[in-house]
Amino acid sequence: MTRQQPQNPYGQTGQPSPSHQPNPYPPNQANQPSQPSQYGGPSYQGNPPQQSHPYPQYTNSTNPRQNPYPQQQYPYAQQSNPYAQSGARPNNPPASHVPANPRPAPSQYYYTQPVRKKRGLSGGGIAAIVISVVLIPILLFIAVTAGFAAMANKAFNDAAQQAQSQAEQQQQTQPKVTYITMKDRPSYQETYQYVNGKYEQYSQEALTDLQGFMDKYRIPITDDGGKYVTDFIAVLGKYSNNLKLIGDTIGVDADEMDDIIASYKTDTDTVEAHFKKGEPLEVQITLKGTNGDTYTVDGQNSVELKPLWADLEPKIASAANNMGSNYAESAQKIVELAGLQVNWDFNAGKQYCTKSSSNNPDMQALEDKETFAYYCPVTPNVIYANANASGWDTDYAPAAAIRHELAHHAIHMYCGTIQPPVVVQNGVNRFEGVTSSYAIKYLGADAKWLKQSAQYAAQNHHEQYLMDDFTDKAAEAIHRGECEAIQ
Repeated sequence: MTRQQPQNPYGQTGQPSPSHQPNPYPPNQANQPSQPSQYGGPSYQGNPPQQSHPYPQYTNSTNPRQNPYPQQQYPYAQQSNPYAQSGARPNNPPASHVPANPRPAPSQYYYTQPVRKKRGLSGGGIAAIVISVVLIPILLFIAVTAGFAAMANKAFNDAAQQAQSQAEQQQQTQPKVTYITMKDRPSYQETYQYVNGKYEQYSQEALTDLQGFMDKYRIPITDDGGKYVTDFIAVLGKYSNNLKLIGDTIGVDADEMDDIIASYKTDTDTVEAHFKKGEPLEVQITLKGTNGDTYTVDGQNSVELKPLWADLEPKIASAANNMGSNYAESAQKIVELAGLQVNWDFNAGKQYCTKSSSNNPDMQALEDKETFAYYCPVTPNVIYANANASGWDTDYAPAAAIRHELAHHAIHMYCGTIQPPVVVQNGVNRFEGVTSSYAIKYLGADAKWLKQSAQYAAQNHHEQYLMDDFTDKAAEAIHRGECEAIQ
C-alpha cells in the first residue's frame, strides 16, 4: 500500500482519459463572457543528447599472461677445475748430471800419471737417485691435484642437487596463484543490473516526457534545470558503461575486486541522492562523441527544487476566490499558485487524451458543451479550460470547478494515476466523485457548488460526479498515500 510519497505519474502509455468538470449551468442559461487570451505554458526542449561513452577499460596491475614464477637460476654456475692447469702439463725432466772428466787432457809438458781408483756410486746410480727424488714429488702433486679435482666436482654436484631440491621444494610450498575475472565475482551481475537499471529508468523517463520528468522530480523548467537533468543522466550512463567494460578484467585479489564492484553501487546511490535534493552532483567527467564533440559535467551545478505537492495544498486551500480582477482570472491565479497553467485552447489536450467511457448508461461522458474544464494526465501541468462554458463569470469558477481539476492533479501526484484502485466501489469506477470529495476536504473547494454541479450532471446521465460516504473515505485514504482498494 503506497504511503506518503506520490507514485510515478508520468509513465502513462497510450491515450489516457481526461477528467472533465461538468458545468452546473444548462448551456442555454449561460452567461457568456468574452474569451480570455490563450495562456500557453513554456515547454523545455532539452532532451539530453545521446552521447557515446568512450571510457577506458579498467586495468589491473597484474598481468596474467606473465609467468608468475620466473625461471630459477642455480646459485652455483658451472666452473672449471680450479686446480687443473691449462694446456698440457710439461714433463719435468730430471736435471742433467755431467760427471767430471777423470783425467785432464794430455799435456805436452807433463808425463801421464797413473789413474787413481775411486770408490762410491757410479754416474748411472746418481742419475737414478736424482730421477727418483724429482719424480716422487711430481707423482705426489698429481695425486693431490686429482684428489682436489674430485673433491671440487663432488662439491659442485652436491650444490647443484641442493639448489634444484630447494627450487622444487619452494614450488611445492608456495601457494598456487589463481586468476579471477571481474564478471565472475558473485556480486558483479547483481550490481551491474542495479546500476544499469537506474540509468535506463531515468533516461527513459526523460526521453519519453522531459517536462513530466522534471515536474516529477521538481526540477525547474529552465536552461539550468535542463542541464542539471542532462548531467545527472550522463553520470549514470558513465557508471553503467564503465562497470560493463571492467567485466573482463583479470586479477588475483578477490577482495579488491569486490570493493571495486561495490563502489559503483555506492557512487550511483550517492549521485541519485544529490539529484533528488537538487544538490551539486560532485562528479567531474568529460564525454566525447563519435563525431568528436565533447560534453563536460563539472559536478558543481545545483537547482532549487519546486515545492512538494503536500506543501502546496494548504496554500491552495487558503487561497481567496477573488485574487484577480474577475472570477476567470482568479481561477487562473489559483492554478498558477499550484505551479500549473491554464490553457484556454479547449481542444489542445485532445491530441493526448480521450474522453472517459463507461458501459453504465447513467455514467456517460460529458459532451464538449457540458464540459467546463478538464485535466489530462499526459500533460500534468496543464488544465484545459472551455472559455465558452457557462460559469466563468461567477464564483463557481475559482471556488469549485478549478479546484476539482486541481484535485485530479493531487490524486495523480499521490497515486500515479487519476483512477487508482481505491476509487472503485463494487466494480463501479467512482473517480469523479472521489475527486470532488478530495477538492472539498483538502483544497478548499465550495461543497455547495460541487454538489449542485453533481446533481445537475446526474440529471443528464452523468452520475459519476455524485459524492457520498464512500467517496469521502476514498479521498482520505488517497491523502494518506493509500491508493489500493479499500478492504
